[in-house]
Amino acid sequence: MNKLFSILVLLFISCGTQKNVLESKTIPFELGLEMTARVVKIDSIENYYVINIEDKNKQFRIVSKKSSTKPFKGTKLENGNSYFIKVKQLTDRQPPENENYTIPKPVNYLDIAACRNFENTEICTESGFELATAYNVVGLYVKPL
Repeated sequence: MNKLFSILVLLFISCGTQKNVLESKTIPFELGLEMTARVVKIDSIENYYVINIEDKNKQFRIVSKKSSTKPFKGTKLENGNSYFIKVKQLTDRQPPENENYTIPKPVNYLDIAACRNFENTEICTESGFELATAYNVVGLYVKPL
């Protein structure tokens, strides 16, 4: 009986230890679009910077909270320069490309503004620019991934 009890205790301990080892190896998965984009315009609204960026296919308005600290190895964003940015898109005004789409499509879907609140500061889309945040933008600085 003691041998059976010892084997069960050892089995529970080893299974519990193996579970903890597997959990500690889990890497968090972040959705986002990695792109090299050119800064078109930098603006500010209350406590946020709004940075318009574009590449060949996409245009985004990156919303970044104002910060006085410069991240380690960060590069200050400037108009006209290109940077590698990991974007998390917040709005998508593009109508679906489904043939069975029953709701009439707007003549120009870009005319429909989509707004989001950032700590009681309303920031909206602009023309072809969708709202987004960036994983590697802090204030007006982009940090390497």
